[in-house]
Amino acid sequence: MYKSHRAVDDSTQAAVKHGILALADTYDDEPFETRLGMVSNACANPNWIWQNYFRDQKIRTGGMFTLRTAPALLDVVASLIGQEILAHPQFNFRAKLPNQEITVIPWHQDLAYLIPEEAGDTLVVNVWLPLVRATEENGCMQVIRGSHRFNLIAHNYQDETPGHTGGKGISDMELPPGDIVTAELDVGDVLLTSERVVHRGLPNRSNTVRWSVDTRYSQIGLPTGREHVPGFVARSQRNPQSVATSHHDWNRQFAQV
Repeated sequence: MYKSHRAVDDSTQAAVKHGILALADTYDDEPFETRLGMVSNACANPNWIWQNYFRDQKIRTGGMFTLRTAPALLDVVASLIGQEILAHPQFNFRAKLPNQEITVIPWHQDLAYLIPEEAGDTLVVNVWLPLVRATEENGCMQVIRGSHRFNLIAHNYQDETPGHTGGKGISDMELPPGDIVTAELDVGDVLLTSERVVHRGLPNRSNTVRWSVDTRYSQIGLPTGREHVPGFVARSQRNPQSVATSHHDWNRQFAQV
């Protein structure tokens, strides 16, 4: 969480420097769980910090590498796709602010956000990890039980809110049948979904920030639906020398693109 604390500090100071936030409204003594939300609300544009510092957080740091290659996670992933594991290029570090409509994600399948024509036959395992307790109040995930059995559903819903992170979704009329499961999780829990599971992110109606990471995995050699973005080999029994050993190996993949 150190990276998150530093990002909040840096973004707060940047807002002051750009005249978006008054120096008296930095809330330095507020706890980490609430500070970013309070600072953002005090800004002339409440979405400025999020849009400039947290909208597209694909941080390739040592900490993120350690998380994505945690043996316990890879063991679970291996039980689904085998021991030849690619850390998929699609991953995110997310901050969902209180009462922030542009981070309310509609019902969707992850496959719709990839290139379905390429990755339609690839099992993509999504591991969603809360960094704080995820509840219905602060915007946890909901999934439709059994929806992994369906093919790609038309995503005809579009949220037109400016700056929305994921406005493309499935309309209520086209949702598959199945019970809606509200996935409230403690820190240390994980939620596993696949590229076809229908799910959504609820609005954050609390006064705390819901921090989370979603990291995806697929079998080495199969299309990722993100061919222009490299992943890295997280585990391989067939070719162990290809396994990335640090985030520097991961970053070198981007230097070769």
